[in-house]
Amino acid sequence: MRIAYLAWHGSVHTRRWAGWFAERGHEVHVITCGDADARDLDVDGQPLPLRYRVHDLGAPRFGKLGYLAKLLRARRAVRRITPDVLHAHWLTSYGLLALATDRRSMPLVVTAHGDDVLIAPRNAMMRRLVQRVLRAARLVTVPGEPMREAVLDLLDPSPAPAGGIAVFQYGVETKRLAAAGRLARQAAPGGADSPLRIVSARALLELYRIDALLDALAVLAGRDVSFTCELLGDGPQRADLEAQAARLGIADRCSFLGSVAPAEVEARVGASDVYVSVSESDGVSLALLEALALGAVPVLSDIPANRPWVNDGSTGILVDIEAVDIADGIVRAAELDRERVAADNLAVVSERADRDTNLAACELLIDSLVGVTWDSAPAEPRDGDVRAA
Repeated sequence: MRIAYLAWHGSVHTRRWAGWFAERGHEVHVITCGDADARDLDVDGQPLPLRYRVHDLGAPRFGKLGYLAKLLRARRAVRRITPDVLHAHWLTSYGLLALATDRRSMPLVVTAHGDDVLIAPRNAMMRRLVQRVLRAARLVTVPGEPMREAVLDLLDPSPAPAGGIAVFQYGVETKRLAAAGRLARQAAPGGADSPLRIVSARALLELYRIDALLDALAVLAGRDVSFTCELLGDGPQRADLEAQAARLGIADRCSFLGSVAPAEVEARVGASDVYVSVSESDGVSLALLEALALGAVPVLSDIPANRPWVNDGSTGILVDIEAVDIADGIVRAAELDRERVAADNLAVVSERADRDTNLAACELLIDSLVGVTWDSAPAEPRDGDVRAA
């Protein structure tokens, strides 16, 4: 099967999704607006070869409006590829590009990410765009039930797509991550006098409320709790957050590490005592699923997307996005039995969010939609980028 993805290649999740289908023997193309050269790295920090082709339309300018300038180039790229199925990720950007293609000649699959259907539709113009994309799709996939309900609300009174609205989390590499987490915990410095190791692995965006986490850390400092906090991720709020940490007197305990390689994220999350994610809204966070598979003890905002993944007080802590509540949650999380929590959370992720299991389910859905068969022998690695005209 020839699959064309309209998706941002700079996302590690896009690369892993496309790579999985390519390894299954499909001919895979990724049409991206910038970051065509992005690569996953091996354990030695060397870029891994791609098993699929990348077509770069050029980075958009002027935010979401920049995608309007890419419509014709996206249409041409899809025409050259002539895929059996077109799969768009992120409705308000690549979903828009999908609307410009000859989608009536092939099934369109769209995958909604958190803010696509939970936040963007609060804007009237974005709501109309999301509705058009959803109505054009033959199959919609979402990572959680709250997002499925949001899609149904956006489609009303139109019927659901012919292929349905599939709820599945495209998952993480549970076995590999579990092993990496065990190694990280064994290598981590221990002892009763060691500072509490706190880690956040979310982008420095307003949505993820890193400011509230910093306020909570200041509360812990005021209680004479010994801790360090590593902030893995970058974003437009970095300068403001660094200034906030300095103002609160905790800059020496907070490390803003920026965007780091996935292997380093895994090592630091796996070695942490507490993993914190207090976003205001979310789909099902892959960063959270990876943290659970790595054996981290999570402190999470009490929102619908997070509740199905932890038992509050047992396998993690759910908190209001308030400094004192987050600080209390961190202390409670640190008191849980780490190995029991790691085992329980790994069991949940293995059952419901294993990448191989879940992407195989997606593969079956797409196969039934397209009605084609393919040679499932692994494809040979192919590392040639194609720039779309």
